[in-house]
Amino acid sequence: MNWYGNWSLFRRECLRFLLVWSQTLGAPLISALLYFAIFGGALGQRIGETGVGVTYLQFLAPGLAAMGIMQHAFQNSSSSLIQMKYLGMLQADLLALPLKPAQIVMAFTAAAMARGILVGASILLASRCFVVFSIANPVLLIGAALIMAAIFGLIGLLTGIWAKNFDQVSLVGNFILTPMVYLGGVFFANTMLPAGWQGVFLFNPVFYLVDLFRHGVLGSGQTAPVWAIPAVLLVMIGLFALAVSLFHLGWRLKS
Repeated sequence: MNWYGNWSLFRRECLRFLLVWSQTLGAPLISALLYFAIFGGALGQRIGETGVGVTYLQFLAPGLAAMGIMQHAFQNSSSSLIQMKYLGMLQADLLALPLKPAQIVMAFTAAAMARGILVGASILLASRCFVVFSIANPVLLIGAALIMAAIFGLIGLLTGIWAKNFDQVSLVGNFILTPMVYLGGVFFANTMLPAGWQGVFLFNPVFYLVDLFRHGVLGSGQTAPVWAIPAVLLVMIGLFALAVSLFHLGWRLKS
């Protein structure tokens, strides 16, 4: 295994977003603080009980951090791969590297995880200025953040493989992932919905990722982590295997 090559590709992907840190890290932090001010400060006092034993501001803070992780892990890997397609770097540079498909996928995913977790951590730290909370379970929090970032980094990578242009990447982001994230328990608990909609809510896989992350921060949530952890691990392994197989076949990468 060429681990130096693996590290070099990971480093290249990290430098890509760190060089424009105000856009990739600063902008999402400002957006999250605006959400916090509008939904938390202006409307939170009127919302009342959240159903998980915390105030609405305490409920909202880990939700916004989780949303930052998911959105920016996806954006990092999808935008990088589609940019390579535009620049003609796939066959001449990426696929010519002396790296196995699994190593390429690992490097892209790890860089997406780094960006997602940096954004999520900065949002969580900034939220601490507005609302009091402590980290209930650091191990669960770190594990949930890593799994969440890996899943969305892999989804972004698969989207970048499938898409032929930035419009198709936006199609997946805007019409599939954004509704799933917004309806995944970021802003409200399923107990705050009408009874008929609470069952529908449970079919959204993002709900379990956000709830697992919220368990790590607050120590309370809406589902038992013992069921959510194996399920999200299986999803992550399945997405990784699919991405490796597509790189191995060169599907939509060699044409």
